[in-house]
Amino acid sequence: MDTTEQIWVLLVDDDPLVMSSLKAYFASTPDIRVAAEARNGVEALEILDRVSVDIILTDIHMPEMDGVTLLREVKKRPNPPVFVAITALDTDATMIDILTGGGAGYIVKSSRPQTIIAAVRDALQGGTTVSPQAMTRLVDRLSAPEPADQPDKGKFDEVFATLNSNEKQILALICEGKSNEEIAGVTHYAESTVKKQVSHLISLFGVTSRLSLAVTALRSRSMQRFLR
Repeated sequence: MDTTEQIWVLLVDDDPLVMSSLKAYFASTPDIRVAAEARNGVEALEILDRVSVDIILTDIHMPEMDGVTLLREVKKRPNPPVFVAITALDTDATMIDILTGGGAGYIVKSSRPQTIIAAVRDALQGGTTVSPQAMTRLVDRLSAPEPADQPDKGKFDEVFATLNSNEKQILALICEGKSNEEIAGVTHYAESTVKKQVSHLISLFGVTSRLSLAVTALRSRSMQRFLR
């Protein structure tokens, strides 16, 4: 008897061929099941009112309601599902909107099936997945000078100074994109403890997601010095 814990996914895409491909990918796995399908954000929200899912895997560019708007609406709900965007039209603007808005992944549709499958699993474990092309551009953005109208990072540095060594280590591992399970393996903490610590850090720094936390941390002088 298969005792693998099931991951229930809501697929959102207006392209029938993409939908068919994704369903075929997940049908080959022992743990990922498609709970429901939607053609746009409006349909997805209606489905979420009556179907419980663990993760939303959604296109970004769709009629009626796009993926970025869907993410904002999903985040307003209590205990929202994990959110991963998958797109054919990869742009910096949508990447930043998704990742800083609380998305747990940003992948392109041309990715290998195993990459897409791994992205779903990693997201459920608290990790973040960004396609290599997008990650390269994200790192370049983090390395570039910030616009003059960006808020002062002094507050981040002040909070960072209050962290103990364990919290700083976990923050560094978050910046590496590691999942809760991977962080537990490195730190030898229970995964439940890591999950609580990550939530505490997100709250402490006043950000919306672990990726927002990583982006903010990597731009800070304190984190840059710590990672050297």
